[in-house]
Amino acid sequence: MKLSILAGKLNGELIGPDGESEVTGVSTLQDAQTNQICYFGNKLYRKYLKSTNALAVITREILESSAANLILVNDPYRAFREALILFRHQTLSGFTGIHPTSVIHPDAVLSADVTVGPNAVVDSCARIGCGTLIGAGSVIGPGVTIGHKSIIHSVVSVYHDCVIGSRVIIHSGSVIGSDGFGFIPDPQGHLKIPQNGNVVIEDDVEIGAGCTIDRAVVGSTLISRFSKLDNLIQIAHNVTVGPGCIIAAQTGISGSTVIGSGVVFGGQAGIAGHITIGDGAVVAAQSGVTKDVAAGTIVSGYPARSHKRALRLNAAISDLPEFRREVLEFIKEFRSKEEE
Repeated sequence: MKLSILAGKLNGELIGPDGESEVTGVSTLQDAQTNQICYFGNKLYRKYLKSTNALAVITREILESSAANLILVNDPYRAFREALILFRHQTLSGFTGIHPTSVIHPDAVLSADVTVGPNAVVDSCARIGCGTLIGAGSVIGPGVTIGHKSIIHSVVSVYHDCVIGSRVIIHSGSVIGSDGFGFIPDPQGHLKIPQNGNVVIEDDVEIGAGCTIDRAVVGSTLISRFSKLDNLIQIAHNVTVGPGCIIAAQTGISGSTVIGSGVVFGGQAGIAGHITIGDGAVVAAQSGVTKDVAAGTIVSGYPARSHKRALRLNAAISDLPEFRREVLEFIKEFRSKEEE
């Protein structure tokens, strides 16, 4: 579309001479071509402003750039997101309708405009809402309910009786509703505890690739609305994840943990079981949380503690070699004087 029209769609002010030029896509400052736009919102990328080939830069304020045009907006990153949506390629699947190689149980109920890809399975009594896509090779187990306009990418397994809301996105390789890890030690071998519950994923949740969300022993493992999970995340049985949480890759959350709303987890965080993490808390990357975290607090380190205290401890540890050397020199000097 024309640059001037795009600026209007982004609620931005176009500064520059090329409003009639055609925009064909979106890229980064360093990689943009002469018919693409990009955005500037992080000072780490300021060095690319004077060398970018972009037709226009989305930014908050007038700045010097090799791009001849600027689009001034209040929130450059949000405007960049809107531009990505406008130029997004719709390539979810080349198939529409029910592929002939898929297997649909006669007791399953599929609403209008459902797509079931090659070699996918929809088992007995499953219910699939309008406009939902089931990708190639995915398995929707018995009694599963999926809302409308959800996207289940290829090779996803949803075990029996799980509930998935509307506009949910689950990426490839994820497993929803596998058994939780529960055993009783016994001389004859570990006795498996039946996992009789399910998993409930509410509306507008996104789950990355390779995630595993275990079903509850009884009741439900719950992922509440608007929460977003990165790749390779483990959610154990009977965990509750509140609304609007962000969980980065390789995080593991042990059983029966209760997580409030708007909690943020950095990558590789490890959470012990049977604890509560309050609303709006932040758990830094690689933290090991072993006890409750109060609402609105930031914790880091292992064991996780107040982030400010963790920083002080890390600073003190970095000084230990020099401190040790000074102590040893003092002891040597003291002993020498004692001998004299």
